[in-house]
Amino acid sequence: MRISQPGLNLISSFEGLALKTYRDPVGILTIGFGHTGPDVRQGLVITKARAFELLREDTAGAGAQVDRLIRRPLTQGQFDALVSLVFNAGAAPLTGTLGRKLNAGDIDGALGEFGRWVKGTVNGVLVTFPGLVRRRAAEAALFKSHAHDPLAVLNDNEHDWVTRFDALVDAGKGSSGEALELTAKMRRQRKTIWRLAQPVAKGGDGKGWEFRHRAERFRLLQARTT
Repeated sequence: MRISQPGLNLISSFEGLALKTYRDPVGILTIGFGHTGPDVRQGLVITKARAFELLREDTAGAGAQVDRLIRRPLTQGQFDALVSLVFNAGAAPLTGTLGRKLNAGDIDGALGEFGRWVKGTVNGVLVTFPGLVRRRAAEAALFKSHAHDPLAVLNDNEHDWVTRFDALVDAGKGSSGEALELTAKMRRQRKTIWRLAQPVAKGGDGKGWEFRHRAERFRLLQARTT
């Protein structure tokens, strides 16, 4: 699965946003929602849309941990809440009681474990952080929700094309060279989906429109290429 926009919105609300580079308390160049790395240089300026793209990339590792450690099917809201938790607290909740309860099908029990991850050490003393209490409460609420990202049905390439294209359109760059290149890729993919979804007698693979969400993927791509 991939984290949805509601999940990114939750994480971003606790991370803070900087559209220009700054140095964190230990001197590391940072931008967006706490993004660091070799691509962050002094004087860099980004848009809010780009900050969300970077956050999606930065949370991919947490998403991979959720996919690896949780063996039962998850709703989008459950997945997003767990990604936020792992992104903030590491994988320990999933290798501990929360993960064991969730894998055993004890949803309510797993939900109750969010509130345990609110402490940190200050001067050698374990204390409760109010900010973590608020974050865990928000994650628990998302875990219980029926949050749905319509783009979650797309494969990785399609998702990247669509989110980048939408960001360009929102920034008034829908006619830019990059946007036109993305449009061409989405149009080719739309035609591929159409061809594969046809009956075998007409050149398709016989798996139809329901296979791997072809109908929904086709409509999402069509909306951006017609």
